Amino acid sequence: MESDDELIAIVSMECRLPRARDVDEFWQTLVDGESAVQDLTDAEVAAAGVPEGRRSRADYVKRAGVLDGIAEFDSTYFGYSPREADILDVQQRLMLESSVSLLERANIDPHRTQQRIGVFAGSGMSTYLFGALRRRDLVESLGEMVIRHGNDKDFLATRTSYKLNLRGPSVNVQTACSTGLVAVHSAVQSLLLNECDAAVAGAVHVRLPQHAGYRYQVGGVLSPDGICRPFDAGANGTVFTNGIGLVLLKRLRDAVADGDEVHAVIAASAVNNDGAEKVSFTAPSVSGQVDVLSDALQISGAKQTDITYIEAHGTGTALGDPIEIEAIKQAYGLDGAPCGIGSLKGNFGHLNIAAGIIGLIKAALVLKHGHVPPTVNVDEVSPALELDESRYFVTTEGFPLDRASENWAGVSAFGMGGTNGHVILKSFAPTPAEEAADATADDDVAATGPSVLTFSARSEDALRGQAAALADHLAAHPDASLAAYAHTLREGRTLHPYRASLAAADRAEAVTRLRAGRYHRGSEAGTNDIAFVFAGQGTQREAMGAALAAKDEHFARRLDEAVAAVNEHTDFDVQAYLGPDGPVDGIDTSVAQPLLFAVEYALAAALTDAGVRPRYVLGHSLGEIVAATVAGVFDLRTAAELVATRARLMGACPTGAMLAVDRLDAFTDLLGASLVVAATNSPAQYVLSGTHEAVEEAVARAADAGVRHQRLATSHAFHSPLMRGAADEFRAFLHTVEFRAPRIPLVSNITGRVLTEYEARSPHYWADHLLRTVDFAESMRTLREAGVSRFVEIGAGRSMSNLVRANLAAEADLTPELAQTLGESEHEEESFADAVALGWAADPEVPVARYASAPRMVSLPTYAFERHVHWVEPTLGFGADDDTDALVTAPTPPVAAPAPTLAVADEGAGEGLDGPTEEIRAIVAKIYESFIGAPATAHEREFFELGGNSLMAIQLINKLRETFELDFSVRDFYENSSVSGTTDVIKSLLLQETAHV
Repeated sequence: MESDDELIAIVSMECRLPRARDVDEFWQTLVDGESAVQDLTDAEVAAAGVPEGRRSRADYVKRAGVLDGIAEFDSTYFGYSPREADILDVQQRLMLESSVSLLERANIDPHRTQQRIGVFAGSGMSTYLFGALRRRDLVESLGEMVIRHGNDKDFLATRTSYKLNLRGPSVNVQTACSTGLVAVHSAVQSLLLNECDAAVAGAVHVRLPQHAGYRYQVGGVLSPDGICRPFDAGANGTVFTNGIGLVLLKRLRDAVADGDEVHAVIAASAVNNDGAEKVSFTAPSVSGQVDVLSDALQISGAKQTDITYIEAHGTGTALGDPIEIEAIKQAYGLDGAPCGIGSLKGNFGHLNIAAGIIGLIKAALVLKHGHVPPTVNVDEVSPALELDESRYFVTTEGFPLDRASENWAGVSAFGMGGTNGHVILKSFAPTPAEEAADATADDDVAATGPSVLTFSARSEDALRGQAAALADHLAAHPDASLAAYAHTLREGRTLHPYRASLAAADRAEAVTRLRAGRYHRGSEAGTNDIAFVFAGQGTQREAMGAALAAKDEHFARRLDEAVAAVNEHTDFDVQAYLGPDGPVDGIDTSVAQPLLFAVEYALAAALTDAGVRPRYVLGHSLGEIVAATVAGVFDLRTAAELVATRARLMGACPTGAMLAVDRLDAFTDLLGASLVVAATNSPAQYVLSGTHEAVEEAVARAADAGVRHQRLATSHAFHSPLMRGAADEFRAFLHTVEFRAPRIPLVSNITGRVLTEYEARSPHYWADHLLRTVDFAESMRTLREAGVSRFVEIGAGRSMSNLVRANLAAEADLTPELAQTLGESEHEEESFADAVALGWAADPEVPVARYASAPRMVSLPTYAFERHVHWVEPTLGFGADDDTDALVTAPTPPVAAPAPTLAVADEGAGEGLDGPTEEIRAIVAKIYESFIGAPATAHEREFFELGGNSLMAIQLINKLRETFELDFSVRDFYENSSVSGTTDVIKSLLLQETAHV
């Protein structure tokens, strides 16, 4: 790819491997030079279903690379019933979950993005299917077709696209061990052709049972001790393991424009096939590998010597490694800068279908971190590689790359069947302009102000998992920008049915709230109604709302409107009481009520402007007037005059006192004209109101009876007969007021019910409001019966929130969601933002962008899947019920006889064969027939001419060894692979003679 327009960016990576749950753990294992292949106990192998006769053999290798937790799957996330999830292939489960994580690492919400996202992936044959088909109950309940569809690798890519709502090309790729890399090549081509805007590419392989081990066969590709030794002098085979690897690709120009993290850049990719010019279908070819490496190099525009690291296929086989090194030398040249060659198969074994994609991820990490990890299990580099006179060396030790210059790396994967893949990567460094933009972005993100964090999940448990993961991530990144986190959560994550939100001013506070579970919750299935609760007189404080007004222009504008309306009807300026020097302690009722009205109205209006709309409103005493205004009973100008008049009249009444107590039984005989119950706030909080003398007597009674009590800082006995004069004059004034029906249900202080239109428009109701008991407890009962559990306190402090909690304390199954618009004076802006956050939890249509905006998104934890066991016990292999290994019965070895007796007749003269020779030939022919599937009548045709391949040859050789109990070498077979030739070799070995053929 000669121009930047043809470069492809790797913007996210995901893997799950033995002892490595993600890319970070994978990289650490590589850097530490550790092996993830483990020894298996005999008990584990037995539990996997391996018969004792097989697992006790000397050639049975008890080692494997095991993936943890493969029986667990989050079926809820993907909408599977438990039974359907039980039969879904483990590989397809891994593909689904890993694809979700991959997209989230790139901060893409597939349900909102306009990008066409493709899927190019492959998997191994489902061995999970064997166990499912043996379960008669599953077959009868689900049907064989459902089980097969859940395990057919044809549906890997399309199932992923369907479940994740991906609309680009969805294509399965199957080329054996090169599948993962060929999938990347296919994705690259699709991107270059503009078929998609982003592409998921990779592969998954899981063979079950994982703890089964394997039988070693001399001359085969498998290691006799379960250790893969890439490029080592003692390389004697590989070990197949399990894993998944995925990358998300974009055109580089798009990735840069989107602000994505670019791990590495794909400069070129190439794919070809060996064709027929090789020993067998499964054998590698030097020429095929040379061609694919050369093609990729030419496309990349790089020079041979630019490539300084190659992540090789490196299977650790005596045949494959020298062929690959020879191809590298021919394609990349012998002279020039040193070039390291490594292979991760020493660490993780041969990941089969997923080998190439994991190699690509490793190479991308090498370029990203500027460090080459060691290739493990290399005690002595194999002389057969002939590296001494070349620029190549095996990376037996880790070393840093030169970060001052651009670095290039090649990645190879070669599949049995001859499909070869090669990808050339180069490191990525932002341009100076991009770095400057990032720096500016960081400065912008560092702006002060609260942030609203929003997250969601498919279940309550998963939601808690999301909170924990987010808290851990925030705690581990002390320099993190909370605004960038909020922006990423809002824009880069899918919205799920269970929601949570919170506002925080800094990272530490966010961590504390997340870990304590102090965040607002909502769900699609739940009742998400919100009630605005307006505080009454006595909640005013110094500089109330000043800090919020200084930071929030929306609230400041609404406050100016309210103050202007109130000031038309007062002989003082309300604004003078809102500044930092405004006197509020002991202010007269005539001042306190207009002041509270202006602030509370402005808070409610600003919150409604922000998108948080109440289903119900209620208030405590004066708060009900503000609630009625918000509900539309009064317009702002009318309400301002009403409140100013009400306050002036109440302030002119005779003075009195008020007392809060936790029960009423001790005061029954004191209640009368001079002492009344002014408020029933909760089942454990009441307020007495009356003359000074009556309240003094109540205080003494409370002390004697052990009743908790507290004098209230009021100058008058509100909601008592002492307000009669004010109520009568107020009623007269109210006859001049225009009333409207409430647009929002308003819960009455007096009745505790939702206010009727008649009551709302009655001057008598509002006049009697000054005299009647505030029955806040009954109001809360009405809301509780309506299913309301979300409350926003409109006013300063937390007094209303405390009353709400007190009224719901006895409800074990109901935990209220509470937010305050003006909490503590030093956290006003944060409190208001938290009220918006509660609104979002109730309704995700509430916009939170003003509290969750940043120039770019950042890396965050991926979805915390709520996994449960979905498992059908797998069967070993293809479900054979016995441990019969032999296909034929070995004859009794013939007794050594003089050579003439056992002499082979002239070619084609069957009559000249003696008895033992013909018996051997008959057995050999029978074995050939069992492998080829047809009678081996043409005794002189070579095994490969009859349709055999190298893998079958290894199996056949081992069968001959077992049958005749002799050491029959691979070389002897390849040089004498006809039935006749093999017969002659066996006869000579039985006679301890050298065959001459």
